Amino acid sequence: ILNEQRYALAVMYFSLGGDNWNYGAIGSGEGEWMSPLNYCEWGPTIQTQGGGSYEMLECDEFGNVLNLNMQSNNMEGTIPPEIGVLVYMTSYISFFNAQTGPIPTSLGLILPLQTFDVESNNMDGDLFKPEFYGLQEIINFRASLNNFRGTIPTEIGQWTKLQNLWFAQNFITGTLPTEIGNCVDMGAFLFYENEIQGTLPTELGNMNALTWIDMEDNQIVGTIPEEFYSNLDLEEVIFKNNTLAGTISDSVGNLPRLATFWASFNEFSGTIPTTFGNLANLEELELQNNRLEGAIPIEFGSMESIEFLSMESNELTGTIPSELFSPSLGALRILYLNDNRLTGVIPNNYGQLPRIKDLWLSDNLLTGTLPIIAEGEFLFLEELLLNNNDLTGSVDESLCLIRNNTVPGGQLGVFHADCQPSADGGAPQIQCSCCTACFE
Repeated sequence: ILNEQRYALAVMYFSLGGDNWNYGAIGSGEGEWMSPLNYCEWGPTIQTQGGGSYEMLECDEFGNVLNLNMQSNNMEGTIPPEIGVLVYMTSYISFFNAQTGPIPTSLGLILPLQTFDVESNNMDGDLFKPEFYGLQEIINFRASLNNFRGTIPTEIGQWTKLQNLWFAQNFITGTLPTEIGNCVDMGAFLFYENEIQGTLPTELGNMNALTWIDMEDNQIVGTIPEEFYSNLDLEEVIFKNNTLAGTISDSVGNLPRLATFWASFNEFSGTIPTTFGNLANLEELELQNNRLEGAIPIEFGSMESIEFLSMESNELTGTIPSELFSPSLGALRILYLNDNRLTGVIPNNYGQLPRIKDLWLSDNLLTGTLPIIAEGEFLFLEELLLNNNDLTGSVDESLCLIRNNTVPGGQLGVFHADCQPSADGGAPQIQCSCCTACFE
């Protein structure tokens, strides 16, 4: 079998364009493939930019190939069926290459396989072939950014040791099988930019090791199962751009490690849970382009780690809580509240967010005048959108002094307000000498 492994490695060299490899090509020196040395000496030690290193090829003490790591190696061509000869291999890594064609069915013969990573290639064909169902030692299965097709089989539930399942940016169809809940050790489940349909199975709630799930840009419908919120280790949750509906449960506030929650571009309705205010580690909250209604929770003023907060294009009503502009929200850089039905005045403390970069309040029903800002406020503000409201009065000089065309000036380069005279020659709603665009 050792001679067979040498032969399989040689076939892989020629099938995957070995003469053009970045590492291990014939004539490249130490570790060159196809040398007369023992094949376990093929493949160099590769230094990484971070100061670490890895072996391109590793064998056990008996000469059996255990690991192949050929990432970023300028590989072109197909993985040959002879890979199935490497029946002791635990890891095949070849991301960031130009491999083409399908995954050979003979991969299913490598029963000890724990890691298979072909991300960022040009491969195609069925991703989950029946021949692979027996790979029950698999821990990491990464195939994102390819052209794979097919559906997720119910047999995925046999991969009970799975920790990372990534097949984003492919053409996978069908639904999420309930058996996915058998993968209780799953830490990262990434399937964004596919064509997955149907509802989210309640069995997702069994995946209590899950920290990262990304299903953006699919065709998923229905609601978020209440069971989903029992995965208390969740850190990054992305539902963006599906057709999910119903309400966002108050149970979201029970996810203490949550840092990213993107639910934008769906059909969520109801009010925004006040329990988001419990999430001390939340950095990004995207709720825009839904059907959310009611008031903005004052509890948002407790999200001291928040950096990006978007609630635009909903049906929110009521006033803007002054708690949103508390100096305690020192990390907040983006705040989008535009295109809602917000009323009342802009809070007097709106300039107190120390690092705010974009503040969009346009397309609401806001009234009153624009508050004066104190010296030292809005130091990093680049965009201030106030147009299409019912604001009146004059823009104070304190705001004009932070424009990026003044000396010493500030960063404000986009400043929109209703400063355009009416079509009949009447006075504008707002007098503004430093706005970059005026609306009627």
